[in-house]
Amino acid sequence: MKRILLLIPKGNGAGQGKKWNRSWPQNIEKIVSDNLWKVVTPGPLVLAAMVNRDDYEVCLLDEEFGHIDPDSTYDIVAIYTVTPNANRAYSLADEFRVRGAYVVLGGVHAAMCPDEAVHHADTLLLGEAELIWPEFLSEFEQGKPRKIYTQKLGQVNINESPVPAFELLPGNGRKIIPVQTARGCPHGCKFCNIRSIYGGGYRTKTIANVMKEIYALLGVNPRATIYFTDDNFFCSKIRSRELMNEFKNCGIYWYTHTDLSLGQDEDLMELAYKSGCRQVLIGFESVNPANLAGIDENNFKSKNFAEYKNVIKRIQSHGIGVVGSFIVGLEEDGIEVFNQLGEFISETKIYGASITVNTPYPGTYSFNKLKEENRILSYNWDEYTIFQPVMRFGKMTQEELNAGYINLMNNFISQKSVYERLKYMKSQMIQRKG
Repeated sequence: MKRILLLIPKGNGAGQGKKWNRSWPQNIEKIVSDNLWKVVTPGPLVLAAMVNRDDYEVCLLDEEFGHIDPDSTYDIVAIYTVTPNANRAYSLADEFRVRGAYVVLGGVHAAMCPDEAVHHADTLLLGEAELIWPEFLSEFEQGKPRKIYTQKLGQVNINESPVPAFELLPGNGRKIIPVQTARGCPHGCKFCNIRSIYGGGYRTKTIANVMKEIYALLGVNPRATIYFTDDNFFCSKIRSRELMNEFKNCGIYWYTHTDLSLGQDEDLMELAYKSGCRQVLIGFESVNPANLAGIDENNFKSKNFAEYKNVIKRIQSHGIGVVGSFIVGLEEDGIEVFNQLGEFISETKIYGASITVNTPYPGTYSFNKLKEENRILSYNWDEYTIFQPVMRFGKMTQEELNAGYINLMNNFISQKSVYERLKYMKSQMIQRKG
């Protein structure tokens, strides 16, 4: 029987022994690593479900959860690329080709940089893979696979996508299990490449299909926390209500991404909690309103900036922790941004914060604009960790950004800061139960 390896490489890291940023002390490296939402990349689970198991043995390996067996051999090695793992993906692809495997490269980075990726692959899969992956496998069996398969944007009917092969999840990758219920987002943020991957629409799975996936993953781990990977879970309030009413019957706990509109709907927040939602990540992006003008095509974030603090308070009062996503190094950020952000975190008692460094990923508006302005200082994809500076910032140097970030994080992870945020969330939970 032929063997397929579906491989998700880890990134090489920023260099000098550091995973995220060469300038960080080890305690900052550790705290960032420990607090990331760690899940097996979901796309390859869908690919695995489309392989005929009578013809192939399918192996799945996410290097964040396991190691490559140097003695194993495969007929096909399909590698999922994102920008931070691109260099390692290319190195592994070259190695597997030397060992006789037929190498397929897909994923976001290969789709955004096909002229680069093509030198390391026998075949490229560009775009969503539900249609082009089976097409490739069929032509591979016939001995005439093409060099490039391209999927047009937004044309895949995701209701025809199979239930992911959750049974292939490694034992240490079953605590948090990913599920995607929809593709797309209405906001069109300049730093985001979602539309370069999925197109401009918003495509949803039926309630029945979502529930099939939930019951399938619960069969793998009945106590799993579910991570809904949708870029904006509450895009459609009507649909999200229908989903959450179903969730109430499952006894699940889950978290997801949303915009701040969740915090403007009392009934929706209450239903979210009752359905098992315990945490949401919201892309606030900046506490400097000057950065928000034009950051998304409809100025949604800018128009709602005055609501930021109220939204956090309202959502957390419903027992749902808010993780705020913030970007430092945006155009209007000077060194004062770190104090401003620290004060915002302290005042709102926000449950968590994902604070990343402005990084222009291929396929985004920001990448193209900064490239034209000759402000991208590195095209070494190992450095695109979202924490290692790779560009020239508008109002501070890379050294100033690194120093400000380290100081902010040391304050954020201080015993006093952590205690105050946890105490506040505990008080919200007690009030709910009371």
